[in-house]
Amino acid sequence: MRAPLLALLFALSATASAQPAATPAGVPIVRVELSTFDFTPATIRLRAGQPVILRLFNRGDRDHNFQAPLFFLQATNVSGPVRNGKVEVAGGQTIDVRLTPRRGTFRLKCGHTMHATMGMEGDIVVQ
Repeated sequence: MRAPLLALLFALSATASAQPAATPAGVPIVRVELSTFDFTPATIRLRAGQPVILRLFNRGDRDHNFQAPLFFLQATNVSGPVRNGKVEVAGGQTIDVRLTPRRGTFRLKCGHTMHATMGMEGDIVVQ
């Protein structure tokens, strides 16, 4: 009895993660993975004026940050641990930041020593 139940739960969780996520209020969740010297996706595409939750997941064991000062400065209704245009994300940690973005293209990087130089950078494109 337990094995079929576990298989069903596993299948449901795999199906759920393949679909775009949204909160009960309909606010889309955009998942961004931080790992050793890379953001996935490297280009984050958002809609201007549409509230969104950025779900920042550090899948590594090193600390990283999500640094986009101009993006956060221009966004409205920002809630979450954004300090000086960046969000610190410890290894294995997930942090949600809710905001309403404004139109533009913004640079994104990890501000930790040498992380951007090693490739941990990207763009946020808001149309």
